[in-house]
Amino acid sequence: MSGVDRSGSFFARNKVAISVAAVAGISAGAYLYYNAVQNQQAGGSDGSSNGNSSSAASGSTNESSKKKKSKKKKNGSAGTEGEVSAKSSSAAKLYPVANGVPAITEEDIAKLSEKEKDEWAAALKEDGNQKFKANEYKEAIEYYSAALQLKIDPVFFSNRSACYAALNDHENVIKDTTEAIKLKPDYTKCVLRRATSYEILENYTDAMYDLTALTIYGGFNNKSVEQLLERVLKKHSIKIVEENLKNRIPELPSAATICSFFGAFVEESTPEGISEDSEEQADKFLFEALKNLNAATPEGYEAADTLINQAVTAYDVEELTKESANAGKAAIALEYSAAIKFLKNDPSSATIDIERAIALKPRPRSYVFRALINVDRSSFTDANNDFEAAKKLDENFPDIYYHLGQLYYLTGDLVQAEQNFNKARDLNPENVYAYVQLACIKYKSGSPQEAEDMFTAAKLKFPTSPVIPNYYGEILADKKDIEAACKQFDTASRLQKAVSSFSVGALPLINKASILSREGYEHFEEVEKLLTEACELDPKSELARISLAQIKLQNEEVDEAIVLFEESSTLARTIEEKVQATSFAEATKMQKRLKNDPFMTAKIQEAMAQRGM
Repeated sequence: MSGVDRSGSFFARNKVAISVAAVAGISAGAYLYYNAVQNQQAGGSDGSSNGNSSSAASGSTNESSKKKKSKKKKNGSAGTEGEVSAKSSSAAKLYPVANGVPAITEEDIAKLSEKEKDEWAAALKEDGNQKFKANEYKEAIEYYSAALQLKIDPVFFSNRSACYAALNDHENVIKDTTEAIKLKPDYTKCVLRRATSYEILENYTDAMYDLTALTIYGGFNNKSVEQLLERVLKKHSIKIVEENLKNRIPELPSAATICSFFGAFVEESTPEGISEDSEEQADKFLFEALKNLNAATPEGYEAADTLINQAVTAYDVEELTKESANAGKAAIALEYSAAIKFLKNDPSSATIDIERAIALKPRPRSYVFRALINVDRSSFTDANNDFEAAKKLDENFPDIYYHLGQLYYLTGDLVQAEQNFNKARDLNPENVYAYVQLACIKYKSGSPQEAEDMFTAAKLKFPTSPVIPNYYGEILADKKDIEAACKQFDTASRLQKAVSSFSVGALPLINKASILSREGYEHFEEVEKLLTEACELDPKSELARISLAQIKLQNEEVDEAIVLFEESSTLARTIEEKVQATSFAEATKMQKRLKNDPFMTAKIQEAMAQRGM
């Protein structure tokens, strides 16, 4: 909510560049993964699973139904998987039977000619098919197993795997389909069946590999398999993210994010009379914390985090009541503690602190902070109630109207958003973000000239602020005025280097790299240089890392790309962003695996040739 709402995620804004990088990377199979991630951003599949036993066995039954449409095969055709002929079902058994199942010994087999072995095997397969159709899966397994005693045939392994699938014995499904695939690498029925069992057993990596193989066999035209691949990739990525979150230690985000957050609030340095000359240690901690926050530097934010914790401890907030002499100062320390925890993506702890602050001595800012936490939870009614509570304390507190404007902006009410941003600007003319948001609203409302005029006026008021040219550059980029946009991003980068506060940080570099990457491969060297600089400037920028990872992938620097994708996932704030970045990392790992498989490499080249790639 704080700072500027930059509508549209990085992924959505860079879809073309991502797809190009993927196709130009180490294999065309990457294209499917990256498109899958984009589909998730745009809506994608609903993520529901149909990996039940009936779908696992459907490969065999589907093929049987196809056979019904054709003339019945001659008895003894060991290569078919179709339905048994009437003659075979009524004829005397060629092979010995005991207790209703085949009873073939090694001695029996030794007496047979190769032709007789083929005939017995074919009869056993067809009788096994009859058992399968009658849902007698355990008995069918005996017949297919007996057939395999006589002849190693991929069809027999396939049919037996269908029985295991029907029995939900997915370990054996995987064993049998694997044997069939060894004999016939592009045995699509078995590849799909194995992928289904892998998914059910949550072995998502191998499921993804099999589904990727199927998309390649289908020349990248099998939409149903692509949807399955998308689903499994998402499941796999969610599983990884959830596991990583178990051991997560909350950390401050990018300094640019923190600056954008606190920059939208009225700056304060001596609330409740605290100063550098304060005698109480707790007051000194709080004063120094605010001083470091106002400095708006990466080092200052880290120091402020420590100092705020020290202030909260020194005020002994657990023992205070609203009648205590230090209630007001302790409440302020708790407010900032809540804000820091919110920025660390720890909303539960942030809520505890802000509730304590409100219980001790609420200020308008206390309710605004709580409103932001509620908006983050999509509790918009509670957020509105908090804004109303803040107004009751001070209806002229500017932060109320800026963040209320953000809420209206998020919910698409641009008229109300504009009214509130105007009031926020009037009450606090030093809030640069209010000017930016008003200009963005004009542009979004279809008044580009008014937006440009507002950016020009804002640049005159804030001549040294990199915020104005950075976001003006984004507007120009959206208008496809690439040259003018790049000039604005260059100006923003130059101003950022000249000022002590972090402000926009690496964003101008990332934005320029983003639009240049869409202009063609000839810019990729400059793009890589810009993004490398962005990562060095802001080590906590997930956007810088995920952007650079795309370029590394395009340059076939696969291992570096994987590391950058994983770092981006760690740094990302939301679960959705973490899952998306992880999806890229896991997709890239899959490309390495494909490249190391000669058979798959040949199939990829064949599919690419067919598509004219």
